[in-house]
Amino acid sequence: MGAEQTRRTLNQLDRELADLEKKLADEAKKEADKTKKINDAQKSITKNTSISTIQSKSNQIQGWRNDLVRISNNKAEINKKIADKRKKRADTAAKLQKEEMEESKKVAREQKKHMMTMNVVFLI
Repeated sequence: MGAEQTRRTLNQLDRELADLEKKLADEAKKEADKTKKINDAQKSITKNTSISTIQSKSNQIQGWRNDLVRISNNKAEINKKIADKRKKRADTAAKLQKEEMEESKKVAREQKKHMMTMNVVFLI
């Protein structure tokens, strides 16, 4: 029963890792979108742009830069969670391997014991 529970834990960790990696990809997409908006706004400012438009675009750009900082922090948190989950997964996989080996040895001992019993029966 121990190995089966460990397998379920391992599967759960795999699902959690996949979810975290999707969140990381979503954050990367948000980052790319904000960067594109910043670049587009900077390119739209020309010599003929009015002061008020420049100020408005500068405020927008600053807002997007603030968003980029938040996104970067989110990505760092997600990356830390991914690293922690991967370590936990590696530890759980090692535990599963050990449990499976123990179960295999137990089955082998039981088979050997059964064979010894069968040999005694045939000798009698």
